[in-house]
Amino acid sequence: MTTRREFLLALGATLPLGLRTARAAPRPRFARDPFALGVASGYPWPSGVVLWTRLITDFEQPDGGLGTAVIPLRWEVAADESMRRVVARGSVDARPEWGHAAHVEVAGLEPDRWYWYRFMAGDATSPAGRTRTAPALEAMPSALRFAFASCQQYEQGYYGAYRHVVADAPDLLAFLGDYIYESSWGRNHVRAHDPGEPYTLAEYRMRYARYK
Repeated sequence: MTTRREFLLALGATLPLGLRTARAAPRPRFARDPFALGVASGYPWPSGVVLWTRLITDFEQPDGGLGTAVIPLRWEVAADESMRRVVARGSVDARPEWGHAAHVEVAGLEPDRWYWYRFMAGDATSPAGRTRTAPALEAMPSALRFAFASCQQYEQGYYGAYRHVVADAPDLLAFLGDYIYESSWGRNHVRAHDPGEPYTLAEYRMRYARYK
């Protein structure tokens, strides 16, 4: 059976030469905050989580204003909100073929506890996010707090609800579907989609960035 590592190595061998040989800029400089989309975490397990971010400096450009640059990212996970007790760190490239998004699978953490994390690119630092590992496999927690969200229509969505979710401090937030809508519908819009429906990958990336 092919392992995940073997699959990724084989996939890399099939990429166009220009993608495989692209080099990361040693010290990128940005005219605007590249972390306008923030950070996110998910897929918790007892000893780790997945961290995510996507760099963007121009919401009106299909490439996010970053062109074909490969941008090196550094990441840190800390046991405290001030990010002084760093327990894991590493690096990853934000590549243009992935829309300058990057995700990191962090391992070696303690189960059932809060951690804080952030990304750095050049002189820019992302906001610190908070994440939580899953309970140990044999654990039987007395209670777990879940939050669910779905169907966020940008033109008429009540995004203030997310502030209440944060205030409730759930252990896990599950998004059930319809993160974006391609078309416009309904009445009493309070904001507008970008003109037209998305059809290409670049257009969908712009729509997801708008919702994010």
